[in-house]
Amino acid sequence: MKRTGKVILATLVFGLGTGSYVHAAPLANIKDIKVKGYLYSFEVGTFNDKNKAFEFILSLPENIRKSAYIYQEGNKYSVRIFLKTTPSALTIYKPILKASGLPIKIVKTPDTFLYSVQLITAKSRANAERLYKRLPPEVKKEAFVYKTDSGYYTVRVFLAKTRSEAKKLQRKLAFLPIRTVIVPTSPTKLGLEKQQEKLEKKPRQLVPSSVPVIKAPIVPGKKAEVIIQTVPPEVKEKVKQVKLKEIQIPPVTSSLNETMTQFKMKKELKKIVMSSEKLIKGNKIKAMRTKTAGEVVIPEKEPYKAGKIEFTSLLPLLDRTINLYAQWQYNTAYKENNRSSFFNENYNINTPGEITDGIKYLVSAGYSKYHTDANTWQSTFRPSLNARLTNDLFNLSSTINLIETRTSSGYDGKNKNYELMFSSAWNPKYPYVSAAISRNSISSDSVNSNTYSRRFSTGYTYKRNLTLGYSYTHSRTEDHIREVFSETTNHNVNLSVKKALFNGKVYISAIESIYYSNNKYSLKSVNGFYYQRISSITGLSGIDTSPSIGTLTPNALLTDGDYNTNSGVDLQTAYENIAINTDYQPVDLITLYIGGNMTAADISTLQWDLYTSSDGNVWNIVATNIPFTYDNQTQTLNFVLPFRIEDNYIKLVLTSTGSLNPGYVTEIEAYQQVANATTVINSSSTHGDTTRVGVRIKLPLNLGYSFQYERSGRDGEEISSKFSHNLSGIWRYRYIQIGAGAGRTDYFIKDQDTRSSQRANIDIKARPLNTLSLRAGTGYIENFINYDKTSTSFIISSGLNARIFTGLNAGLSSDIVKTTNEETDTSATSYNTRLNLNARIFPSLLVSGSVQHNVSTTTTDIYSVSSTWTPSEIIRLTLSQGYIYRENEENTSTTNVNLSIVPRGGDIRYSLSMSSSNGKEAYSGNVFWQISDYLNTNGYLRYTPSDDDISTGVTVNARW
Repeated sequence: MKRTGKVILATLVFGLGTGSYVHAAPLANIKDIKVKGYLYSFEVGTFNDKNKAFEFILSLPENIRKSAYIYQEGNKYSVRIFLKTTPSALTIYKPILKASGLPIKIVKTPDTFLYSVQLITAKSRANAERLYKRLPPEVKKEAFVYKTDSGYYTVRVFLAKTRSEAKKLQRKLAFLPIRTVIVPTSPTKLGLEKQQEKLEKKPRQLVPSSVPVIKAPIVPGKKAEVIIQTVPPEVKEKVKQVKLKEIQIPPVTSSLNETMTQFKMKKELKKIVMSSEKLIKGNKIKAMRTKTAGEVVIPEKEPYKAGKIEFTSLLPLLDRTINLYAQWQYNTAYKENNRSSFFNENYNINTPGEITDGIKYLVSAGYSKYHTDANTWQSTFRPSLNARLTNDLFNLSSTINLIETRTSSGYDGKNKNYELMFSSAWNPKYPYVSAAISRNSISSDSVNSNTYSRRFSTGYTYKRNLTLGYSYTHSRTEDHIREVFSETTNHNVNLSVKKALFNGKVYISAIESIYYSNNKYSLKSVNGFYYQRISSITGLSGIDTSPSIGTLTPNALLTDGDYNTNSGVDLQTAYENIAINTDYQPVDLITLYIGGNMTAADISTLQWDLYTSSDGNVWNIVATNIPFTYDNQTQTLNFVLPFRIEDNYIKLVLTSTGSLNPGYVTEIEAYQQVANATTVINSSSTHGDTTRVGVRIKLPLNLGYSFQYERSGRDGEEISSKFSHNLSGIWRYRYIQIGAGAGRTDYFIKDQDTRSSQRANIDIKARPLNTLSLRAGTGYIENFINYDKTSTSFIISSGLNARIFTGLNAGLSSDIVKTTNEETDTSATSYNTRLNLNARIFPSLLVSGSVQHNVSTTTTDIYSVSSTWTPSEIIRLTLSQGYIYRENEENTSTTNVNLSIVPRGGDIRYSLSMSSSNGKEAYSGNVFWQISDYLNTNGYLRYTPSDDDISTGVTVNARW
């Protein structure tokens, strides 16, 4: 049958897909497959290869992948997600696509599928089959297993032409203790189209001497006879060709689904015919021949087995998997004729599973023990339970974690965490609701503390233009041994309005946030001191890739007492600068309050440098990669300074971040260590609001103007306000692009000087050739205090990238920054020039190098070169050399050599490496052996001649 497009649909929510395995696969007449209209989906990709389309679906996030399907149109395969009856119903899914970086393109999909009732979804075929076999007999005979394009296996019941018919059949399953859902089922994946095409082809010519014929229709519970009509070879030419026609069967009544029963009968009859042909062609049955015709009965072939199956309850239908993991690690080291060693063992078991489509769980337990050769040890036991209930109305999840640590010295500590979270699924039609409660307990010989937390938030968005939200948080901490008690309550109300006018040429937005905060704490000094908060500080922030020289802008949100509002400092952006003006007060501890969705793994990727300054323009580095601690209950980063700092400004610079989840800073606090205190009791409450208004206007000549106003108030008084004006434009002519901008910002802070800054810049980019790109730009910045100019900065930057010829690329960049202190009439100029080259000399040899020249307070030259040689598929050699020259300081050099050998098959891998830094050499070797799919081992040897240090060890990992 010719069709312009083969429809391959997916189950909405759970997904449809390729029906590669079907129990009692139902077949329908092709006349039932009609275009009943059109449905609407998002098209997120097109491919020429069907396998590429499947690979793309598997790479999608799980919440999108479950709704993905493939639609074939000609030689193209379109990957589409979600399936709705109207385009407007897809609106709520647009934010999900934007967050995942997927295109938003609405397309029509012909409605040519049937409808089924889905019972359960599994990740493996074996789990789906096991659940299918447990169904009650009256349900099982109407059910089938169906694989989706997204890789899931579903158990479905019934086939109906319309959704309304499926709903009537769904009522017959009301006795099942699970939630069922009606889903589209693609007829092409059940073989209907192939069956009809086969029947509409030219009459099939069978072997005249052996023609299988159905003598009687199949009746459930009875045998059917397959008759083989045989003809002697001498009269073959007298026998006419026999046509295999579509088998017609009288309707058979069924208590559940008459259509399904007919489909099954037709399928089983077709199986009998095909099996008979295979038996004859394979000479597996000896046919009895007569003069002109005869009959051979094959009673062993029973097309339908109706044995008795005892009723099995659907609960518990547990789709579960048990994962076991074990690791053993041994290490020994020799240094100056002294030997030390340790042995570490780690075990973990977890069993994720699901009881129904909406109830999932994860039970896990871990145990580890660390031994040393000094007869000391430390053990940790980590059981946990996670459960989640999901339906169309809400999501409910709970977590229970326990960590028990013991040591050979007698320490016995426990950390217990309980958390229950609720979130609504009925939004955006109705106001969303989110709530959570948690408790964390720590107990040991020296600590006995409990932390209780509650969170609640709700909100509603009307036509994407008006949003109203409310949030509430409460936390209480009790440390009964240290006698520290604290309690914090926060209320926050947000109202936002946004509107585009005049066909998008004018855009207006306004946000009003009102908060109330109440804090209580009592603290008893520990070891003769405690940390006392410094109240009179102000915050500054900005992005500055040259933190040694640069002026930051005041940020009142960092010190406004609001621990929920984003201050604009993004923890996913490198070189965010956060500073405080302490007015030379002593500081021993800095605390950052953070928000967002960052995990402990995200926090571990952050690296910070510490700077101080007396004027806020020239900064001196104090420490690199300063250590900090993270408290997940209070959502704080705590920096204990290496020594007490008594300077005018203190700055933290985020030099590196690898966070995968969004995060931001809401507040910064500074503390000083106070000695000889006994007990401090403090209780305070505050309220305030923050107002933000923004206007963007598109002007003629490709110009744009924007205005922003921000205001913060506390306890009925205005604390700060900010006005910003920006004018920018972009012009393009052939291969040249010119961008220019100018702006001014004024800050007003209560009881402080008024600060202002104004800037202008122009940037030019050109790409005259496909192999050459150029850029140049300049900028000028002025800073004012009480409208008196305090400093200026003039910046010039340029660069080019060129592909000189195939395999050789070069890049050159240069930056000049001149900063002038107008109050002292002094200036400083810094230069930075960098040249990069990379070349593929041979297909197996890649070489790259760079030269960098920096001039600031001192002169620094950096030279580096590296090469990678891959002479064969199993050998890879990498060399790198670096040299740093510092004026009037010690120079440094580094060398690294690495050789890796991976024999064919990759079960065993070897690597050898040598590194040298300022004459201090180190050698290491590593062997990895993948013994089986469940077991691997890794051995290593390290030697440092200068320290006379040798260490070796082996690690064994087992996983089932």
